[in-house]
Amino acid sequence: MNRIDYSHRIDGLIVIENAVTEEEEQYLIEWTDKGRWCGLGVEPNPELKRRTQQYGHLFSYRYRKVLEKYGPLPDYTAFFVDRIMEYKWMPHTPNHLLVNEYNAGQGIMPHIAVDAPALFGIVILSLSLLSDCLMKFTRDNECVDIVLPRRSLVILSRDARYKYKHSISKDLVEVIDGDTIHRDRRVSFTFREIIAWEVKEEIG
Repeated sequence: MNRIDYSHRIDGLIVIENAVTEEEEQYLIEWTDKGRWCGLGVEPNPELKRRTQQYGHLFSYRYRKVLEKYGPLPDYTAFFVDRIMEYKWMPHTPNHLLVNEYNAGQGIMPHIAVDAPALFGIVILSLSLLSDCLMKFTRDNECVDIVLPRRSLVILSRDARYKYKHSISKDLVEVIDGDTIHRDRRVSFTFREIIAWEVKEEIG
């Protein structure tokens, strides 16, 4: 593993290269592809334009709140959750896992790491599998591009978590600092700690 601290550019942004091995990546993908995908018209969250899986809890993108507790994260992720705690990448054990599939030509629009930040803990982790990509961080007129290599883990806390929007383009080919990235199917594992099911609206 190789830890790259980008806090000199964006406070709270860290990338761990080779957070999993090739064998572990294959293991995670094999088990994930045995799971039930939703999105693309399939409940829950049928409105999503990509395939997803959720474990631990069900978060509704439509209603911006947690709807249901599923139980523990799947057994096949236990080795990586242990690694998260061993290296103290999160202060508490994650209780929510969101798996996203991005086929070539799919990206994500700029957003704060999750649009309901009060529901989730102070650190969010995202493990990138199968393909490299560029993640763009923006705040006002500031724009920072960060390479997320295949099998890397991005750690978002402090400003990276709460003040910067991040996005991934739909481009099939990306170029940064003279290096070319050819995008392919990418699967991300986003680990979070749910600390509230919904944000109560103040009446006054």
